[in-house]
Amino acid sequence: MIKKTLLMVAGSTIFIVGMVLFPLPVPFGLPTMIVGLSLMFKASDKVKRSTLKLFNKYPYSRNAWQKVRVYRLGKKARNSRL
Repeated sequence: MIKKTLLMVAGSTIFIVGMVLFPLPVPFGLPTMIVGLSLMFKASDKVKRSTLKLFNKYPYSRNAWQKVRVYRLGKKARNSRL
């Protein structure tokens, strides 16, 4: 329980720092937000479900995620779903 709470706090903090860095000309915001979101994914199923709902609501983001997934995982990802 404490581990999940710490992961959520750390992930949220890192995500917010990434949002602050996002408009700056140096590209540190997006990678920082991704790291924070991945920590929150590890800690909470609710975050995963809400992110999947967003992917299903906006097909463009779902297609972009599928392309990244296929690129990273190779042939295994082509046959499986998100």
